[in-house]
Amino acid sequence: MSQRTLDDPLAAAREALERHAWREAFDLLSKADAERGLSAADFELLGEAAWWSGEMDACIAARERAYALHLEAGEIGRAGRVALALVRDHSGRLAQAQSNTWFTRAERLLEKDPDAVEHGYLEVMRARRAHLATDYDRAVEVAGRAVDTGARFGDPNLQALGLMYQGMGRVGRGEVEEGLALLDEATVAAVGGELSPHITGIVYCNMISTCQELAEYRRAGEWTEAAKRWCERQAISGFPGLCRVHRAEIIRLRGAWAEAEEEAKRACTELMDHGLPAFAADGFYEVGEIRLRMGDMASAEAAFQQANELGRDPQPGLAMLRMAQGNVDAAAALLRRSLEETAEPLMRVQRLAAHVEVAIAAGDLDTAEGAATELEGIAERYGSDALHASAAIARARVLVERGEADPAVRSARRGLEVWRALDAPYEA
Repeated sequence: MSQRTLDDPLAAAREALERHAWREAFDLLSKADAERGLSAADFELLGEAAWWSGEMDACIAARERAYALHLEAGEIGRAGRVALALVRDHSGRLAQAQSNTWFTRAERLLEKDPDAVEHGYLEVMRARRAHLATDYDRAVEVAGRAVDTGARFGDPNLQALGLMYQGMGRVGRGEVEEGLALLDEATVAAVGGELSPHITGIVYCNMISTCQELAEYRRAGEWTEAAKRWCERQAISGFPGLCRVHRAEIIRLRGAWAEAEEEAKRACTELMDHGLPAFAADGFYEVGEIRLRMGDMASAEAAFQQANELGRDPQPGLAMLRMAQGNVDAAAALLRRSLEETAEPLMRVQRLAAHVEVAIAAGDLDTAEGAATELEGIAERYGSDALHASAAIARARVLVERGEADPAVRSARRGLEVWRALDAPYEA
């Protein structure tokens, strides 16, 4: 132990945070708290170090203490920002009642300080909620106010978050080119090192996630590699796990299934260790998709069930597993229910493609026709190559069943050309 650490553990902890030595900083700050207590600002640092170290109970406890001390000192804005961090923390742990309570507390608190920059972060949280509710017009509107607030206060983190939700909202309502341009702007700030590590990771992961929802796999692959390089430069382990899930999906698409499974399993471990089951669910689903392609049905089912237990709809993967097991009726029922519960067009894409396959296996050509037609409409609206490829293959399957061989071949060839260009051997 260095003399400086003995003489001034707080200074050593701050230096460790600068180096992104999260565990070292967490241990030093915990020791300082036990010996002399911490200020509100230091509790915020302890919360950050705990978050990156996977100590979510300690993270929440530190932020709650920071909130109380800021409130006691009359620092309304700082208390409001910590409250909003607790909204995210509890949401990631699937503790929605506590998350909602902290959100209401932040709203009421910030009403007392109408000029605080934290109002911009409140708008970001409102944009997030609107986006999750597929209210894209509201998401774009309130995210725009966050951008304006960030510009007024010179806060690049706030501006980037606002641009990100503006971009996601515009993509959601079909303005794909404009939305991706806004996401690019936010991500450039992340690449340039202008943002904090936490905000950088949020922007990266939402950019990659949006690309994958659009089936913009080439673009998603580029940003995934950029995110990996950023994590390596900053000595950050996968932010933790979130970017790794997206990377696993891209590796799977390229056909390297064993590597993709290892990446997805690491993501699950990191995310569960960090107390983020809502995000780990996506990792378990990805493991299921990979194992299904490898023919390991028992392991695929276990992974899909884990995803389901953590709150993630395991479709269409579980339905395709049931069809592979010969239970077409169960597969059809699972997809019907999932589609009834899924309104967002981009979230319906993979389910619709699977629905075509299952409906044909069940001899229900009218349902397959309807699913293929809806898939073509979504591809036309959002315009990515991979969406058009999925739609073309779905249409070809229907045409084959209807005995229209020539147009089926032409449609299948269109899909094949795109999947080859995207280096997706399994789909090809």
